Amino acid sequence: MKNFLFTFLGLFLLLPSAEANNDKDINSKIKNVTIYLNGAQVSRKGKVVLKKGVNTLYFNNVSPYVNQKTIQVQGLGDYIILDSKKGIKYPKPEENKAIPNKITQRIIKMRDSVQDLDFENRSISVKIQNLGTEKNLLLKNNVFNKDTLPTVKASLSYLRQQLSDLNDLDQQYRRRQTEISELRTKINRRISDLNNYNKNNVKPKESPVNQIIVTVQAKREMTGSMTVTYFVSNASWSPSYDIRVKDINTPVDLTMKATVYQNTGEDWKNVKLTLSTNNPYKNKVKPELSTWFINYYNPNIGYYQDAKKTTTRLNEVSLNSVRVASADMATESLSTNSYYKDQEKLPSAVRSTKYTVKSQTMANVEYKIDLNYTIKADNQAHLVAVNQQSIKANYNHYLVPKYDKESYLVAELVDWEDLDLLPSKANLYYGGSYIGETRINPTANDTLYISLGNDRNVRIKRTKDAEKSRDKVFSNRKTTTVSYDLIVKNMSTRKYNIIVEDHIPVSQDKTIVVSVENKSRAKLNEKTGMMVWKFTLNSKQTKELNYTYKVEYDNNKPLDLSKL
Repeated sequence: MKNFLFTFLGLFLLLPSAEANNDKDINSKIKNVTIYLNGAQVSRKGKVVLKKGVNTLYFNNVSPYVNQKTIQVQGLGDYIILDSKKGIKYPKPEENKAIPNKITQRIIKMRDSVQDLDFENRSISVKIQNLGTEKNLLLKNNVFNKDTLPTVKASLSYLRQQLSDLNDLDQQYRRRQTEISELRTKINRRISDLNNYNKNNVKPKESPVNQIIVTVQAKREMTGSMTVTYFVSNASWSPSYDIRVKDINTPVDLTMKATVYQNTGEDWKNVKLTLSTNNPYKNKVKPELSTWFINYYNPNIGYYQDAKKTTTRLNEVSLNSVRVASADMATESLSTNSYYKDQEKLPSAVRSTKYTVKSQTMANVEYKIDLNYTIKADNQAHLVAVNQQSIKANYNHYLVPKYDKESYLVAELVDWEDLDLLPSKANLYYGGSYIGETRINPTANDTLYISLGNDRNVRIKRTKDAEKSRDKVFSNRKTTTVSYDLIVKNMSTRKYNIIVEDHIPVSQDKTIVVSVENKSRAKLNEKTGMMVWKFTLNSKQTKELNYTYKVEYDNNKPLDLSKL
């Protein structure tokens, strides 16, 4: 009875425990990606089937650039998440398999055949050489001069027959040499194929597999789901804009685009994208001020200052290599729907920006795009439309007659802070035509100015009034009076807001005195000398302006008056 109990206990200990460790590969897919100005956060989701006890789950084929500190695991199911880490699965080394004996014997026989062919080829070469010697002896035997005519004819007939036989035999030998060469090539090729028997039957070498390993404990067998989130480098996005103006009576249409770059080692297929203005690499710690000591300068003491580390800058992407990211949207067949047969009833195409939701976080802005995009890890740039807004703008025609006769149309955007614009370049479209490129540089000003280029409909002429411009000398002082006439013309059929800018010199010496005699109601900044005229000019109307100023200075001191 006692022996039976020991035997039963031993068998029980040998049985696999219900709490044994269970390894399982998880078939997961990337569902969401949040792209930062530098880096990205990837979310993978997969179904998990757990056994009772400890289970080790492997999320395979993740990016090799995963930051292990950022791995987060969430799940649905009655299990406890014990641990998560990054790992690499290396392939098993291939065994060196010998060539089978049957194939080895065939290789030996073929090599013997090649050797026999080489011997035969050398023998034929000797025979061809002997034929050449025999032919030379026949041709050098000159015995025909002393023979009678019948003897000469018989000798020539004999020589002809012998040479013909020698040529036929030479051709026969050479033809055999060609056959030997071709046969030898075929046998050698076959020997090479047999020698590569192992190489042709070996599977391609496997690459290491990057993994995220999650350890969980389940109280029972169950099925659930699990989401793994992690941060990766080698990804970024940068903004660009399209500014479209139909005419000066309509708002500005501002379209924001994102140039997305990723070389993380894993393709993002049919994923939901979120673009964030956050930069995880930027310092998040408040700087601390230290005591600032001041002392007299001593040239024998060196002063050193630690250089501050600068944050990593994003790589700029040339738009020449930009690729438009493929948005996977469900479409309806036009041929199967009678509603679309009438071309006049076709609906207008919907921009992808309609599917973007903008949200403000504590310190950043996020753009969630409700479309599935595919961004391959191909080291290329992909273009994604992000947001489109209509912005109320004031349009003014700026004239700077000292440098240009034509006007510049400028859109002034008020309260632009709500747009959350980023510094970037922008493509300009006016009246449906591309007119050039500009830059958006958000500053602390209340108004954002966007130049839309030249407008030839508004022109200005700046001429010096010779009658009012004169010089006067009083003892050792000299006075120069300068006067300019400005004529503004609106040659269009619309009324425009006009802003004219000019300037007068500003003195930096007390002995040089600049005074204004006439400015035609211009606003003058006495510190900078800038003059600005603002007015409305109707269609086909002309406006005349004039300003006159006087410069008084010492007559015995040189003063450059060429630019007055």
